[in-house]
Amino acid sequence: MSTDHNASANNRSLWGIAWMSLCWTTASMMVFTLLPTFLCDVLGASKTALGLIEGMAVFCAFAAKVGSGILSDYWKSRKPLIMWGTFFSILVKVLFALASSVTWVFVARSVDRLSKGIRSAPTDALIADLSPRDQQGRSYGLRYSLYALGAVLGGCIAALTMRLSNDNYRLVFWLSTIPAAIAFIVLWVVVKAPALSAPGAPSKKWQWRQAYDMPMIFWQLLGVSFLLMLARFSEAFLTLRAKDLGWSLAMLPLLMVGYDLINAGVALPIGKLADRYDRKTLLLFGIVVLAGVNVLILTWHSAWGMAFAMLFAGLHMGMTQGLIATLVAENTLKDLRGTAFALYYLTSGIAVLIGNYIAGFLADYHGNTVASFGGGLLFSTLSALYLFWVIRNQKRSRTTS
Repeated sequence: MSTDHNASANNRSLWGIAWMSLCWTTASMMVFTLLPTFLCDVLGASKTALGLIEGMAVFCAFAAKVGSGILSDYWKSRKPLIMWGTFFSILVKVLFALASSVTWVFVARSVDRLSKGIRSAPTDALIADLSPRDQQGRSYGLRYSLYALGAVLGGCIAALTMRLSNDNYRLVFWLSTIPAAIAFIVLWVVVKAPALSAPGAPSKKWQWRQAYDMPMIFWQLLGVSFLLMLARFSEAFLTLRAKDLGWSLAMLPLLMVGYDLINAGVALPIGKLADRYDRKTLLLFGIVVLAGVNVLILTWHSAWGMAFAMLFAGLHMGMTQGLIATLVAENTLKDLRGTAFALYYLTSGIAVLIGNYIAGFLADYHGNTVASFGGGLLFSTLSALYLFWVIRNQKRSRTTS
């Protein structure tokens, strides 16, 4: 009976995390679908500045994920860090609504991503804590499916509000505080974190040297994700390219809606497949899709071509985001899950910072946003080739052992 009760409570908490994730992204996408044009058209920022702001913001998020992931292992507690991150994400939306300069947006964007970083690694580790090993793919798929669905909802709200308010950016930013507050309530009431150690059992003190206990495949996956994140620069460059090709300001959020609908529709089925088939092979297919997206953008210079490219970019995200989290969770030790995600986010953050800067530099140097995607093609191809080598090497090792 106790086991059944715990399973039911864990399942309820997993659904709570999923709905909380939906609210998080609803609030974020209400701001971020409009932020690139707000920066460049209203505040007069250059594309290089946009790349630096986006890259630094994402790096801040990844840096915070490192600290919060390690602390969640050290303190043997996930939920308090998630609550603090969610609380600050409410407050920072007010900064966007009040922003009057590029510097102000830079600060707001960085603080917002710090708040996301504080909550993200403990959330990913908590999902693994709550899920049986043979259902982790499904659990991460559920979380990322509703996460992406929230982006659809946020994009729709942003587009509708812009149309009804005569392009009132600040009104949209103010309204984004509502779903952020709902996420905090769901976390407080619904999500219950399990104990990370049995009652009365001695607690193993966290130490940095424990990272050496990670298996080799974990470090190889970090290398794959590093190359992939170099290619995954901010979606801001997708929206700017769409605007260059004739999409109106009011329609830009709807393009992101299509992107996120595909993402949301694919994430859960891929998560279920990941519990039945080889996860690294599925990830390889997802990376190949991203390479195809870059080829499409580089060769099809039309508004509809860009729309198709964004849909396939959503397919890539739906195929890979939950898979990466599942692979990180399954290739580490239970007591080091937070640390494993911290290391993943650290390397990813460095890659995203570099990738965004390169994308912005290429766009300014060539005078066209499309140039950014040449770098994306290079890095996505390298990531796919390295993962293919990892898979083949692992199969060869199994054959010889």
